[in-house]
Amino acid sequence: MDDHSEAKRRVLDAAEKLFMERGYTAVTLRDIAQALNIKQASLYYHVAGGKEALFVEVVERNLARHRAGLCTALAQAEAPLRAKLLAVAEWLFSQPPLDLGRMIHSDLPALSPAQAQRLERSFHEALLQPLEEAFAQAQATGEIRPAQVSLLSGMLLTMLEAAHSLPTHFRALPKQRLAAEMIDILLDGLRLRAGL
Repeated sequence: MDDHSEAKRRVLDAAEKLFMERGYTAVTLRDIAQALNIKQASLYYHVAGGKEALFVEVVERNLARHRAGLCTALAQAEAPLRAKLLAVAEWLFSQPPLDLGRMIHSDLPALSPAQAQRLERSFHEALLQPLEEAFAQAQATGEIRPAQVSLLSGMLLTMLEAAHSLPTHFRALPKQRLAAEMIDILLDGLRLRAGL
């Protein structure tokens, strides 16, 4: 890796850490420069478009890692769907929380409409599409009944993200057990069935 690409990677790493911890609006280019111990003007050498362009690049890089990780987890897990979803939960829990609620309600509205729409598409492609494909495959094989795969994917992702972000003292169960319970409820429902 040459010096320029190594320096760019360091900028992206530092920006990602700060943006993921605090959110877009709470981070300034000065904060990123200070974290790198460089002058703020030096950041423009690596990201000419300023803070918004840097944020978009950082989030898209993060989402690309998430898509690859989710796809790998789904591909390596054996059927049934429950095992695949547990593999997804385990992989997501191995990553820092995304804080999707903050991103959707705070970060995206602070961006230009074009960049916000770009990231919305990236969120869908990276986080929801792999799950939608897994749910659609399970429906096609008769493992689960027909339902909107986008709804199922959104529900699962939201539940797992909430469990991942919840401080330990608010949880009665370890994250992995909590995820297993949530996946059971998603797949089996809450209603008691005759003969059970």
